[in-house]
Amino acid sequence: MQFLNWKTYGAGNINVILIHGWGINSKIWLNLVKKLKKDFCVHLFDLPGYGYSKEINLRTLDQLVNIITHDINVSNIILVGWSLGGLIATKMVLMYPNIFEGLVLVSSSPYFCADYNWPGISNITLISFAKKLKNNYIKTMLRFIYLQNINIKLTEEEKINLKNIFLKGRTPSINTLIFGLKLLKNTDLRNLMSCINIPHITIYGKLDNIVPYKIAFLNKNNEKNTNFILESSAHMPFISENNNFYNILYNFIKKF
Repeated sequence: MQFLNWKTYGAGNINVILIHGWGINSKIWLNLVKKLKKDFCVHLFDLPGYGYSKEINLRTLDQLVNIITHDINVSNIILVGWSLGGLIATKMVLMYPNIFEGLVLVSSSPYFCADYNWPGISNITLISFAKKLKNNYIKTMLRFIYLQNINIKLTEEEKINLKNIFLKGRTPSINTLIFGLKLLKNTDLRNLMSCINIPHITIYGKLDNIVPYKIAFLNKNNEKNTNFILESSAHMPFISENNNFYNILYNFIKKF
């Protein structure tokens, strides 16, 4: 029995699992899926409480990882996680190192909060964003997406598709949003990144003020990691520089 709402696209020997971020459901990946499904078997799911996955009373990241991993019934897997999804994907690889072949982190950090020697987002900003989501979820998320893609011109079809992410499906409850906020505030995997023994890449947006690209030079990864910095992107490089992003992702995945 699967706990989460899953969708599968394409076919092939390589299975790509995409994990979305905080406040947004799996539909955020659909434009990327259109390209990936031509060569790979792509799997999407909504995190608990998002989209069409039921809300689950969760207290820890480990619990969430166990629920997701319980649902996986394929092999030869490349995990791709964006933002909070990257934090979740990292923990999945650390807890279940023998299940996954490769890891792609997108605009993600092993520790999201700003520290005295670590760039990140302030607690005040996180709390403010959570309050805005509670008061007007759709307006806040559409505004967030606009700010992350301010340097590009979206087509009318792309605008409609982005709006449908929030207009269709269930709006996440405040409990779901608070749980994600706690994960962003309290999870610190910096000292564990060197334990990742599978090939992995990290893709940053140079204009990102949520996960600053300077983390690439501070994070103590091992020789199996490669960093990419997209010059014209903020927190959503798979939208703002979709062709460059796809080329990086494709070239990594095809090696498996």
